[in-house]
Amino acid sequence: MCKELGVAQFFDQAHPNQSEYRNISCGELVVSMLLNGLGFVGRTLHMYPEYFAEKPVERLIRKGIKAEHINDDALGRCLDQLYETGVSKLYQGLSEKVVTYLGLPCEGVNLDSTSLHVDGQYHTDGSEINAIKLVRGYSRDHRPELNQVVLNLITENQAGIPVYMQAASGNVNDAEGFKKIVKSHIKSLKAAQKSRYFIADAALYVAETIQSLEQQKQLFITRVPQKITQAKQLIAEHDPATFEPISEGYSGKWFDSDYGGVQQRWLLIRSEQATKREQKTLDKKILKTTEQSIKAFKNSASNVLPAPPMQTKR
Repeated sequence: MCKELGVAQFFDQAHPNQSEYRNISCGELVVSMLLNGLGFVGRTLHMYPEYFAEKPVERLIRKGIKAEHINDDALGRCLDQLYETGVSKLYQGLSEKVVTYLGLPCEGVNLDSTSLHVDGQYHTDGSEINAIKLVRGYSRDHRPELNQVVLNLITENQAGIPVYMQAASGNVNDAEGFKKIVKSHIKSLKAAQKSRYFIADAALYVAETIQSLEQQKQLFITRVPQKITQAKQLIAEHDPATFEPISEGYSGKWFDSDYGGVQQRWLLIRSEQATKREQKTLDKKILKTTEQSIKAFKNSASNVLPAPPMQTKR
């Protein structure tokens, strides 16, 4: 696949000013790292020659390449070049080649984020302004005591192939991260992937973000947060009798909205199973509250002492 896609050539074209005395190019080193990632992850860079010592390197990469050429010095220089060029930009360009090669329609793209925790202590003096910060934040892998990094990923909706990747500091929230991605990269993604819909969770639904999507003429699908006043009113005032069936156990109704000054349509959905679960939860709460009230009443009644008889004078 690397040879069919021309992965090495792609990275070499992005870094034309490489030394002519090198034994292996930056693109070939990237291919080496991809091969290494198939089952030898978690090792330090200086162990790469050991990994490739028993591999047919000339067949996998290029004639004349030896295992000792894939060393930590060459890999370090390659990683520095990738950083200076911009990893997200390179990743997006490579993903375009993959989507085009596989002939994927890319009707929609999905944006989501995850967090990866790291061990050890990390200190920064703030000299690298654009560098991400390994700090504590909302931990999705339930390790809040450890520093982490956030990874934002956009995938095409058919095969799930990532078309955009961006690392962010560990304390960046999704709403802020999604807003920056929409402002900076949606236009180029839309031009490259020709996707009709941009899909994400409720973190996408921020007035400034959907306004940016509207300006770039990008259709979007997301969930409206229930904390929005208009959504609260709609849920409180709706009449389930007017809903139309969508599928088994689900019914819904369309509403027009102009939240954030953007014309859009909201679909309010009612789930029979969710309604039953909520009713059971409500019944349990009522029963528990009633039992607590009765118990409190009995305790207070048992503590009341009889008053002495009143004496009157004539």
